[in-house]
Amino acid sequence: MHFEAQGQWTEARRAWQSELIQDPKNLGARYHLAQLLEKAGHPSDAQALYEKNIHMGRHLNTTIALAQLYSKQGERAQTIKLLKQATKDFRNEAVPWYLLAELSLQDKQRSQAEYYFKKSLKADPMNAFAYLRYAQFLSTKKQHSQAIKYAKKTLRLQKECAPCWRIYGDISGAAGNPKTALQAYQHSLAIEPNSGTRQHLIDTLKQLGKHQRAARMQQALNAWKKNNTQ
Repeated sequence: MHFEAQGQWTEARRAWQSELIQDPKNLGARYHLAQLLEKAGHPSDAQALYEKNIHMGRHLNTTIALAQLYSKQGERAQTIKLLKQATKDFRNEAVPWYLLAELSLQDKQRSQAEYYFKKSLKADPMNAFAYLRYAQFLSTKKQHSQAIKYAKKTLRLQKECAPCWRIYGDISGAAGNPKTALQAYQHSLAIEPNSGTRQHLIDTLKQLGKHQRAARMQQALNAWKKNNTQ
């Protein structure tokens, strides 16, 4: 993992492979090697490693990674089958449930999606991202007060999550609370600078009638984007 952090991908691959030679039952090592291969553009090799892990034992990260890989490949039935099995193998985990919910949303099965979202919250009441995804779903249904309620639960569990604050800002904005949205975007940016969040903040400033400040920030953002794309 030190090699990966340093961007030394060949050394990282060799280290994971060496670990598996010494301990073929190390599911974590096989998962990390598969992740590395997938990022390097070798999905079939990664898939073989993920599938071997699944056959050898239970490993949540492997299950989720394999489901996402199946989904990218358009293998819908395989994805759903794997996630449904994961809800049985990992009864106290929210992730398989909310991924099933998002697949249902893609199929426009909103009632089924809501059922899966609620199952995710029941499976793991401490999973902040389960609350966040359900909040986003409620926001799309224009159930704004409920969406804000669940988004706030996310923030109580993940106070330093920049994307969580940004999404809370989006939900607040959709609910007609631009001042709250502005504060949320500012909080997100204080944790982690992000050009997308900054654009949301600029748009909210315009909505609040603060056009001069928005124009200055937009000019600075445009200059930054130009310098970082050359």
